[in-house]
Amino acid sequence: MNKIKSIIALSIIVFIPFGLMLWIRNHQSTGFASIELITYPLLFGGLSIVILMLIKKFFLKEKLSDFNSGNGRWTTDIGWGFILTIIYFFLFYLGRLTLSSILQFNPNMELLGLMLDMRESPLLLFIWFGPVLCIGIALYEELIRVFILTSLWKWSERFIWTIAVIFISSIIIGLAHWSQGSYGMVTIGIKSLVSGYFFLKKKRLMPLVYAHVLYDGIQVAMLLLTYPDQ
Repeated sequence: MNKIKSIIALSIIVFIPFGLMLWIRNHQSTGFASIELITYPLLFGGLSIVILMLIKKFFLKEKLSDFNSGNGRWTTDIGWGFILTIIYFFLFYLGRLTLSSILQFNPNMELLGLMLDMRESPLLLFIWFGPVLCIGIALYEELIRVFILTSLWKWSERFIWTIAVIFISSIIIGLAHWSQGSYGMVTIGIKSLVSGYFFLKKKRLMPLVYAHVLYDGIQVAMLLLTYPDQ
């Protein structure tokens, strides 16, 4: 019964939304406007976080502390966030050197358009680097990752299953970035292996969130500073 409830919860929180996002991406020929790239992640991510918490607490009857059950403080969480960010960027540049020539990369022209619009609007800049990045993207995606890991780990305590779940979650998260092409799916999947292994060892959610914010935020900030004016 617990496995059935877990599958239902994963379907509601992960599989159905991810499948819907892929379907929309596949049928969205005109792309998203800047305001949509601001509102959709915030509304979808924020609502999904609330639904995830309610399902975990009232349907699965599990403690929310599962997401942050390891020993640590906010100071060490920030420190681990910086370390993870360094690792992510190392993998980023390693991927550029080894995989960019053999895998397909689809540039995100919608995000580029949003970045250029943010140059002209301090309000858009504040909203994206604030609630959108921190809640609608980083917190949402890392909660999904940890939810997959903690849910599937409950199925078995065997070490081989524990490691397999890290690979399963990485594949799911990689496929969710299908719109970025094979290069994006593979590199994000590899980065997800690091994130999954970190959570296995530390059982701390917030370092993953901090690293996600820093990794995405630094890349976008560099793009804003270096991309030539149109």
